[in-house]
Amino acid sequence: MTAEYAHPAETLILGMGFFIGIMTFCTHLILLWAWVLVRLLETIDVHSGYDIPWINPFHLIPGYAGSRYHDFHHQNFTGNYASTFTWWDRMFGTDQQYKEFKQLRKRLASDKIGHISSKKTE
Repeated sequence: MTAEYAHPAETLILGMGFFIGIMTFCTHLILLWAWVLVRLLETIDVHSGYDIPWINPFHLIPGYAGSRYHDFHHQNFTGNYASTFTWWDRMFGTDQQYKEFKQLRKRLASDKIGHISSKKTE
């Protein structure tokens, strides 16, 4: 199985969030299906590679990571461990490389704009 990259204990711990939600909130079959739907939509959003905050209701949740944040984790593997919420990464400083990456991209984008506008024509 190529998707199983984690230690079995990590898989159990991460899976507990899904099942704790079911045990806590799902007192009816409709609530169970609603919970499963929300978790599936969140997983699709994080792994889709697209970040569209203006149509995604998950971005209304404070600390929601989103696709850009999680994609950096898959590119780098040494930070952004949170798959949904960013407060753990902020608390332990494991999002520092992502912050530096965002600043670098912003700086490169502003340098390109400045470079184009100051280009001499012959």
